[in-house]
Formats: sequence, structure tokens, C-alpha cells
Amino acid sequence: MHHVDCQMPWSTKETPDNPSTKGSLKIKKCLLTINEANEATISELTIHDETRLRNKEKGITRIVVKEGQDHWKFKEALTNFKIKHGPIKGIGGACRSTFYVSDILDNAQFSMLALAMSYQPSFRILMPNEGYYKYYNDPKYKDSAYIDEDAMEWDDDEDDLED
Repeated sequence: MHHVDCQMPWSTKETPDNPSTKGSLKIKKCLLTINEANEATISELTIHDETRLRNKEKGITRIVVKEGQDHWKFKEALTNFKIKHGPIKGIGGACRSTFYVSDILDNAQFSMLALAMSYQPSFRILMPNEGYYKYYNDPKYKDSAYIDEDAMEWDDDEDDLED
């Protein structure tokens, strides 16, 4: 480690009888991240971090797809392959665009979905550092997202609107 930045309160614990370590630092409810320069940051473990880590441990993959043809193919693949998934939430983006986010609950089923969606350019895994990843679970963003309760019923009249 080249550098450690601890943004959390900590305490020490002495271990004089230990032959290799005479003491340690104790930090509770923290998140350790190490960047490419081998620098560590110890920060508060948020509810979003806990969710992300739990999802990773369970094999859950969060995906995103843009509204339009890719979105239709995504919903078709979910139905055809009976893929287990979390709620599909539409989240508004720039220029009145909408992105659909969901958790795929099984790694093997995610592989099938990825193959089915391989020609859909907007389908991809959502990374934890992206805003849409956090919006999916964050109650303070509930007004900017809606849950797509009827996955196959869509009104395409919006395409006819003129600016």
C-alpha cells in the first residue's frame, strides 16, 4: 500500500503476545477501496454499498437498457427464457430519454439473457459507480423512477410528438 486515507473514526487494539503484530486498528462499518495506484481509502459503508456487495455475493447482476427496440427485445427475452429478475424501473435520462434498470437474479440466466441481447447496443451491465445503479434502490430518487408493472404494454404514441 502506498497510501491509506481513513475517513472513519478508529481505535487501537494492542496484541503484545502476538509474534508478528503488536497492535491493530479497529474500524467499524467501513468500506475499503483500493485504486489503480495502490492507494486505499477507508470510508463509511452505506446502505447502497451493503446492497451492492450482497448482490455481488448472491450472483445478482444489475443491467440497463435504453428505451426503444433494445427495451422491447429485453422484455421479450425475459418472457421467452423465463428469466428471474427484480422490478424493472424506468429512470429518466438526458433529453427525455428513459433507461430501464433491473436485477437479474441468477448468473446462469444472465448468461442466457446476455446471449439473447448480444445484438442490442444499449443492453449492458450497470456498474456500481454509475448514477442509475444507485437510483434503482435509493428511496430519495423514487420520484425520478417508476416501476414498469406491466412489462409488455406500451404506448408508442410518444414517437409522434413534435417539438
